[in-house]
Amino acid sequence: MYFIPSMEYSWKSTFDWVCGGVDPKFAGNGGPECVGFLTPGQRLLETTIILAISILEIVVCWPRLKVPAHVINAEHNRQPDSPGKRFMLVLLSVTFGVELGYKFATKTVIYVLNPCHVISAVQIYLLAAPPSKTTLVVFRMHMTALSGPLLAILLPVLNTRLLPCEPEMYWVQHILIYFVVPPYLMSLGGAYSTESMGNFWWCIFTTGVLFIYHFIPLQGLGLITQVNLNNVICPAPSDPFYHRWYRLLALIHQHLLLPVHLKTYTWIVKKLLPQCPEVCNGDVAKKDT
Repeated sequence: MYFIPSMEYSWKSTFDWVCGGVDPKFAGNGGPECVGFLTPGQRLLETTIILAISILEIVVCWPRLKVPAHVINAEHNRQPDSPGKRFMLVLLSVTFGVELGYKFATKTVIYVLNPCHVISAVQIYLLAAPPSKTTLVVFRMHMTALSGPLLAILLPVLNTRLLPCEPEMYWVQHILIYFVVPPYLMSLGGAYSTESMGNFWWCIFTTGVLFIYHFIPLQGLGLITQVNLNNVICPAPSDPFYHRWYRLLALIHQHLLLPVHLKTYTWIVKKLLPQCPEVCNGDVAKKDT
């Protein structure tokens, strides 16, 4: 006689390594109470409104996104990577690898989908890939998302990090992806150049992409697994906008925060960086309009 496991048992045992270690007893982690924070009707209404706005932003901004001609031309005149770039790549890759190890050890691999880990993976790509039109597009979009690591630094969540050195790795990762790697890439110029201070099309476009990422894959997986991925299922206890309509409030304050942070961050880094030499990243730096 053979034992035929139920579908629920099979699903839980198969994906235990993905989210089996997420403890719903910690406020804001997830669980039935978190999923029930919003009614299905409100969740559907908010998702429809936010996705409609995000798609509109993408459609309006797409034809206005310009890649400077000197970056396209530079694809045919690539220079070998500098030792500094390779060092940054190794440093960030090791840090991200340790973070992945912690996630597997604690059965919380699903948290790799949170934006700060995605930004780490994006920066590894930027450090590893040669300068090109694609790297410029990815770089400019990721610059808009850097307000996420800043909030993680200002409002750290460390109560679930219980393994040795796990809290310390949190700080190492976020310091690298916010204070170290972006300024270093900006210092290279070329494909790692930002748009002009008066250009907000890249920021608005990326904001739409970020909200779609939160409300389709993150919300979908969060509802299936009952894991509160980046607080899209229920608000964090420390959320200053803790309210039944916290997601629509987030739609408002994030549309204000992202452009203000992007332009402020870019302005400060450019003021602190030394003037880029004539040849940057295998290409002559030119003004981007």
